[in-house]
Amino acid sequence: MVKENAYAKVNLFLDVLGKRPDQYHDLEMVMAPIALHDVVTLKKRKDNNLHIEASKTITKHVEDNIVYKVAKHMIETYRLPQGMDIHIEKNIPIAAGLGGGSSNCAATLRGINKLFGLRLSKEKLAEIGEIFGADVPYCIYNQLCIARGKGEKLFFLKKNLNIPLLLVSPGVKVSTKKVYEALDMKDIQNVKITSMTNAIYNRNYELLLKSLHNALAPYTYSLFPEVQALNERLTKMGVEGFLMSGSGPTFFIINKHKDELKGILETLKSTYYTHMTKIL
Repeated sequence: MVKENAYAKVNLFLDVLGKRPDQYHDLEMVMAPIALHDVVTLKKRKDNNLHIEASKTITKHVEDNIVYKVAKHMIETYRLPQGMDIHIEKNIPIAAGLGGGSSNCAATLRGINKLFGLRLSKEKLAEIGEIFGADVPYCIYNQLCIARGKGEKLFFLKKNLNIPLLLVSPGVKVSTKKVYEALDMKDIQNVKITSMTNAIYNRNYELLLKSLHNALAPYTYSLFPEVQALNERLTKMGVEGFLMSGSGPTFFIINKHKDELKGILETLKSTYYTHMTKIL
């Protein structure tokens, strides 16, 4: 049996540079792992069957689950002699902009690698993961990094931020595909990433808060009024250092004073999903 933690992520910085011929977009991001995680447990079976179960319903049909797809791919590609039972303990909200599916996929790849002694490098696992999602290569490593291309080109920053963080979500499921389809490159004003990377390297907390950026946010707001309403509420409350993660709908609030975050949590917890965690 093998257990793998599948860590959620937040995007401290997300800019869209252009549309690619393969219909993806060229991105520039700073991605950071957070302590919130799912747990993926893998066991060998005596037969060749593949059985996936989760503590919460992820997809209507198991064949649509990214974990099923990647496990099936590994069984067929590496001619694994046995099937598997895979259990996913879900703690990361689904379709929330926190990379839960990609993280589960990456944890499954790492787990299969260990369970069957395949001795594949992280680079190879990331290459396989890219087939299943642009964020999966990042999730193989779970390290603070700059990600470019469609998200697969990783440049590690070799820093641990260790900053308290509050997640707040209106609980709607956001389709990343719909958000990207709504993008109009003429409306996007690119922002230099250097302010954020300087803040990280110099441990400049105030500059980090000022450098938070997500080019997708206006498009998610226009498609999902609940996300726009949460943005407006946080603004009216005078909350500093907050941003929507990925394509949403989850916002994260960074504050090195845990007591202030707990106060915000108490105000919002009756209306929204809230979870106290930290950037690793």
